Amino acid sequence: MISASLHRYAIPFHSAIDFKGQTLNRREGLILQLQADGRTGLGEIAPLPQFSTETLEQAQQQTLALLPALCQSGVLDDGATLASVRFGVSCALWQLQQPRPRRVSSPYPLLTGNDEQIVAAATGAATLKLKVARRPVEQEVRLIYQLLAANPNCRFRLDANQRWSREQAEDFIAAIPLDRVDYIEEPTASLDDNLRLVSQFGLPLALDETTQQPDYHYQFIAGVKALVLKPTLIGDIATLQRLVEQAELDGVQVTLSSSFETNVGLTAIGQLAAELTPDQAPGIDTLDALQQDLLLPQRSDTPCLSLQQLTPLWP
Repeated sequence: MISASLHRYAIPFHSAIDFKGQTLNRREGLILQLQADGRTGLGEIAPLPQFSTETLEQAQQQTLALLPALCQSGVLDDGATLASVRFGVSCALWQLQQPRPRRVSSPYPLLTGNDEQIVAAATGAATLKLKVARRPVEQEVRLIYQLLAANPNCRFRLDANQRWSREQAEDFIAAIPLDRVDYIEEPTASLDDNLRLVSQFGLPLALDETTQQPDYHYQFIAGVKALVLKPTLIGDIATLQRLVEQAELDGVQVTLSSSFETNVGLTAIGQLAAELTPDQAPGIDTLDALQQDLLLPQRSDTPCLSLQQLTPLWP
């Protein structure tokens, strides 16, 4: 028999964040705690607005409906149809079944701020994640070379979020040393154009937005080097594991990535990365966007909310 509690949180961002045209000032979600035989499992259920197909209210309603049977069976059943619900519940069950805490893979840094702040943050890091397609191509090329001058041995993972035209992508790719780039995530919104860039320049292409589609199923695409998978948008751990195994059989690298979860969700993704993709550091360096931690203090200079400070939903 499993005991469960469900709480709702709302944590402000330090600065408002634009998610596909919707500006959010805070991150909202659910924390599921399961307990049995002296062990505890935590799961975060947090649909990402404009990315998830479900709303938080829908996820909350479905989770509450699942909890009586879940406490009896200890199994994630077919009644869980929403990706964020399947992810959070499966994480809580997975942690509950572990005899000891799992190792957490260390993330690679996500560089933010102005150029000076970005260069300072990059010092000493082996792999750097950088958002591109935010400014004129010439400025972004210049920043790449500034980073290389400050950190000559670094490698890049670049994310354009499909924002470039094909011509802009060509200008950028032709101007940077591709041998220092692990991959670029979807330079344009057209898969055909991205694959032409692979043929034209030898672009190391990663798919991110493509994997976020609700009907996404893995298929090998010649020229795709990597997949960036966001577990909150994918679903349960078993589905995530199948995707990883299928991709790796084809020699396609997989990186697990955040959807701006709290430290509860990010810890789970880090644990899954250590288990499923041990050779690939996860992209989970997003916690600093949030003003508070949850349950377990993650940052010494940041307040941490307890369950008692959240809104109880169950029991």
